Amino acid sequence: MSLRPPDNTLGSWSFPRRMFYQLAKLVVPRFLRLYFRFEANQLEHLDQFPEGTPVIYCFNHRSHLDTFIFASALVYPFGNRTACGLMTDGNVMEQNKFFYLLKYLGAYPVYPQNPAPALDYTLKLLNENLAVLIAPQGKRIPSTPLDDYHNINNQAKSGVGRLILRFNGKIPVIPMYIHGSHEALSFGKILPKIKSFISISICKPLIFTEYTREQGWNESDPLFHSEAKMISRAIMTSIREQMLREEQYFFQILARKVKVPLEQLHLTHHTHPKVYQFFRNLLQYSPVELQQWINSNM
Repeated sequence: MSLRPPDNTLGSWSFPRRMFYQLAKLVVPRFLRLYFRFEANQLEHLDQFPEGTPVIYCFNHRSHLDTFIFASALVYPFGNRTACGLMTDGNVMEQNKFFYLLKYLGAYPVYPQNPAPALDYTLKLLNENLAVLIAPQGKRIPSTPLDDYHNINNQAKSGVGRLILRFNGKIPVIPMYIHGSHEALSFGKILPKIKSFISISICKPLIFTEYTREQGWNESDPLFHSEAKMISRAIMTSIREQMLREEQYFFQILARKVKVPLEQLHLTHHTHPKVYQFFRNLLQYSPVELQQWINSNM
């Protein structure tokens, strides 16, 4: 039986649920900083929309770790939010008991075949001046920065764009780029790699007021779904631009190794096994470490 979003929003949680959430806030960020090499960058963009203002956070989704990485950047000691709704794949919540328990931390299910209940609940959260986290790609994609360079713009689903149009373009969006989550916890693995390098970088906020119309939007409008897809694509473009900035040293080393322009470079473990393993190993290092490698090998 399919799960449904809860009847009560985060603003009307019971006392036991609030206490459980407060415990998670204390434990999860500290665990990530101890277990991984964790960095949170450009956090000043979070300060533009503090607690009590509605905002949508969007991220590139590569691992089950992503939600926890985001949450660790959002709450103390990095960010300024108390709570956030987490739009989560309903099938994953049904199949995985751990992710089912995330409903006590603000997660609620969305199903690709019927996203309407989740979208309605998200609007309810935003109208109560709460925040929500959404993966525009709709699911985990085990990509590398090179894969994202070629494909990430085309992976956006229309869901977040539909929300923005139903909010008449007036809801702010903060895109974020997450590095290293798939390398730390890939598909099929249970335990993440200890001391993996993970980072989250916050992009400049986006507000789509060019889509604001006096009469508003509804899903029966002939342009609604095509415009929603364009908005989602714009969000993924912002994430891609942040990825290019964060991964600049990775791309420099890769370009030196293969001597092929990025737009022409396509690597798989089948076609170029040695080079593919080399560039996958690069993803274990921080930008500072990669820059040091470049300087020492010039």
